[in-house]
Amino acid sequence: MTRPTTPELALRDAVRTLLRADAGFAALAGRRFYDEVPAGLGRAEPHPAEARPPYAYLGPIRRAGYAESCVAAWTIQARLYAVSTAYDRDQGWLLADAMIAALNGLEQPDLPLAAPYSLRTPLEVVQAGDVIDPLQAKSVFLDLRTTVVRPLPGEET
Repeated sequence: MTRPTTPELALRDAVRTLLRADAGFAALAGRRFYDEVPAGLGRAEPHPAEARPPYAYLGPIRRAGYAESCVAAWTIQARLYAVSTAYDRDQGWLLADAMIAALNGLEQPDLPLAAPYSLRTPLEVVQAGDVIDPLQAKSVFLDLRTTVVRPLPGEET
């Protein structure tokens, strides 16, 4: 039985799977890519080994939709965060750069989404930057954008 999904969740799952398997990401963060900040994380204090920074997580996701003749299509934007408690910004930016290298320009079939969804446009990193909050762990964000499509009922092949 397949789990119900949406275009946002299909993109999230594909990005998470790809990053957890990517050698550049894994060299810095292991498999620590989360759907949200795990409870108690985000502060510069000791953590259990499996949740110790550096790690990355998915922030806000935004969708704008429209329909074409044979498909429903959505522009999906997502913000990813790279988190570090190292002394300087190096580790956070290196992790963000590894995510950019792994994700930017991916298209179908290199980033397969759960059926019935697929990418219509390549995944694009549109910006990245520092998150400055002196009371939190250091973070770098990157924003992704793509178009996801699904065949309309009766148009499936």
